[in-house]
Amino acid sequence: MTHGTNDLPAQPTGGRRRVVVHASCSVHRGSVGFTNLVVSRREGEVELNPHVDGSCTLTLSENEACTLRDALTEWLS
Repeated sequence: MTHGTNDLPAQPTGGRRRVVVHASCSVHRGSVGFTNLVVSRREGEVELNPHVDGSCTLTLSENEACTLRDALTEWLS
């Protein structure tokens, strides 16, 4: 898995239940890699944790995560 803008590989940590994706933050205007998006799998849900500090997390059910997967697959194919 790579980041489309510069082909940096995602950094798997803690096995397959957690992945760190190098990203950029449009609010803070940092460069790619300034913001790390932690994506975790937790008991049938997927949690997205931008900035890796837990201040704002998004939780997707399995169906919602599949919808996101399908959209990304379509957009990036």
